[in-house]
Amino acid sequence: MKAKNEEVRKIAAIDLMTNLPFGIEVPEEVPLADVEVEKGYFASLKVYTARDIKGVSADSVEFLKVVDTDQSIEDFIKFYWLYPKLIKFELVEAEPL
Repeated sequence: MKAKNEEVRKIAAIDLMTNLPFGIEVPEEVPLADVEVEKGYFASLKVYTARDIKGVSADSVEFLKVVDTDQSIEDFIKFYWLYPKLIKFELVEAEPL
């Protein structure tokens, strides 16, 4: 985890496999105080996607339909960089490396 904001309950993270940064939302039931900055974690995430958004190309909508079924976390993170408003990561739990 690179940074966290307890006020808005968000974490800035970097995926260790791809070295890509992305944002993670933290629900109220997950203790944010247990997550330390500049530490590595195995994280369980829920990934939410929006498939029917105006202004998104038909190819991207088709990609989202595939993403909703069976994709690697790397694909989700890459798509996040293309359309950050169409994908959301939510922390379920984090275990230190």
